[in-house]
Amino acid sequence: MKEQYLNSKLDELIATGKEPSYESISIKEFITEFDYATRYLSRLLKARSLVMYLLLFKKAYLEDGKRIVSIKASEISNSLLSDLGRPMSNDTVRKGINELIQGKIIGVSSSIKPGQVNKYEIRLPSELREVQDMIKKDKEQLNEFVDDSRNDYFTDQDKRIEILKRDNYSCFYCFRELPRDDFYLDHIIPKTQGGHNYQYNLVSSCKSCNTKKNNIDAQTFLLQNY
Repeated sequence: MKEQYLNSKLDELIATGKEPSYESISIKEFITEFDYATRYLSRLLKARSLVMYLLLFKKAYLEDGKRIVSIKASEISNSLLSDLGRPMSNDTVRKGINELIQGKIIGVSSSIKPGQVNKYEIRLPSELREVQDMIKKDKEQLNEFVDDSRNDYFTDQDKRIEILKRDNYSCFYCFRELPRDDFYLDHIIPKTQGGHNYQYNLVSSCKSCNTKKNNIDAQTFLLQNY
């Protein structure tokens, strides 16, 4: 069985206590880029195209450890399910891939041919101008409202809805759609580890992810589950 690239690096980090060398990105960078993908690419892409990107992103930077991935359209199709619980059609996959290419979110390293292995360059979210602009805007807003950061966003019902709106009415961890009357707020840094009810320490979550994460930090939870 093929050993996952990043897992091998985690084992090396545990064994030596030192950050190992990487062909692509480090563990910390992977978590940061994953956060950018869920927060910002979700504003640019349709749901299925976003899921396809995350599949390719995971293969590139979590499994293979390189920007260029070789994959068949059928492999993407079999890894993603339609609303009926069946593999996505090749036509749906093709449309999603074309949207990613047109948006310059991924690049084509070989011609796209049905039934053959195609090569794609998986670009990092932080390399995209649109994402860079959104990151800059969010940082400016955070600095502008820094005096408001200590307000309790966990217990105040109106402020809880603000978090849900910020996260596009979806679970931060699994992207499941969340209704206004049935969602959870999760602490990125758990309260047991000193986390607070401040805006920047809370994300919207479904019941399943909220229960599974429990009292571990978000970075550890994402590495273990996604």
